[in-house]
Amino acid sequence: MGAFRLLYLICVGLLLGVCFGADPFANFELDISYITVSPLGVPQQVIAVNGEFSGHVLNVTTNYKAVVNVKNKLDENLLMTC
Repeated sequence: MGAFRLLYLICVGLLLGVCFGADPFANFELDISYITVSPLGVPQQVIAVNGEFSGHVLNVTTNYKAVVNVKNKLDENLLMTC
């Protein structure tokens, strides 16, 4: 009788773990600012993401919830699209 009760509790625990499992998140912090670089040999001001010119690729698995926090340090408005 004890083995049956233990098996029952394990099954209920597994079921609750599956039912209340949260969706995975992918978190990104982006800092948009100006930097001076020389991509063509001439120094010029460009828009950088996290201090790097030509921004990052954001890899996210299908069905993940993406949370993107953007800090705009430019002197103008910024529009980002996915």
